[in-house]
Amino acid sequence: MAQYTLYPSNCDYVNVAKALILKFPFLRDVEGNGYHTWHMSLKRKFKSERAPLVSDEEVKRFKERFGHVVKRHKPPETTCQRIDSPSVQQPDVVGEESISVDAHVKILQEQYQRTQPDNAVVNERMTRTFHWRRREITHGMMTAQAIEKYPFLRTATGLCQEVGRIHKVTDLNLCFRENFSEMVPSLLKLLRGKSTIEKAYADSRGEALVEDTIGMDFKAALILLPTVFKEKLENYISLGKEEPATPYPIVQLLDSCDWKKVFCERRNAAVVKMEGLEICRTVSVEDAILAAFYAYFTFNLAYPPHIRNTLTFIQRHVLKVSEAGDKPLPTALTRIINLLA
Repeated sequence: MAQYTLYPSNCDYVNVAKALILKFPFLRDVEGNGYHTWHMSLKRKFKSERAPLVSDEEVKRFKERFGHVVKRHKPPETTCQRIDSPSVQQPDVVGEESISVDAHVKILQEQYQRTQPDNAVVNERMTRTFHWRRREITHGMMTAQAIEKYPFLRTATGLCQEVGRIHKVTDLNLCFRENFSEMVPSLLKLLRGKSTIEKAYADSRGEALVEDTIGMDFKAALILLPTVFKEKLENYISLGKEEPATPYPIVQLLDSCDWKKVFCERRNAAVVKMEGLEICRTVSVEDAILAAFYAYFTFNLAYPPHIRNTLTFIQRHVLKVSEAGDKPLPTALTRIINLLA
């Protein structure tokens, strides 16, 4: 039937059903006209077969005729949404201009090539180019261009220091660790029994030495944080080398094949990826998660809906960082914060 049309008329269904029971009388219904069951089954079969054929011309034509809006297949995202920032002042705060910035950039790139860069020189040049760099990024400089021009934005330390400059905080990592450590016991209570990954952590903890449990608890609470807000973990951290499904900053644990191993080992080779680029590598999952978070501020990204509550919690409740125009915390977030209090 489908070779002729995907939309048979009622007369077509009846004629086919009649022909079927005429040729094979043992297929007749026991009651009624003898073909009602076949008639209804054929109609349902055609309806289910047509459902996924959204690109078929006949299906589109009939749907539009009866007022249905044909849903277009949405291509996967390849770029992150940027924040529409207010205009940034010209970078003349520290007396820099294009020529002097180019000179600083050259020194930064030379330092990046060294096995042991001079941290004092790097920090000074990154500070002197900060206002110029923020202007470039907020005015549309792409991620690939930014990390090529300012290569220390490809390091976990560089990302941390950049966000520290943005929010005028001296040591964000220390601030995070101190504040988050206080929340770990309460978070783990909320996470108990919520996922198979939490079970892997519980099994690992049961086999660990007492002196290792504090670090394991901190790592588990940080890894499983999206679960508290019922957000998908695969948009935040993943195992293996498969290309991430999201263009937004995400942590990949390259050398681990299972979560139990992640919790058991003190060091975890990790990479932060964004828009198909490798932003930086770290030797701990904690540093990688923080680096991925800092990338949102460094590259002027908006939080994506699929991980927004987790990132907002880190920003507003753990780091105590707020920005002009921040909206009130959503109900789901305040409810969890109240439970942690």
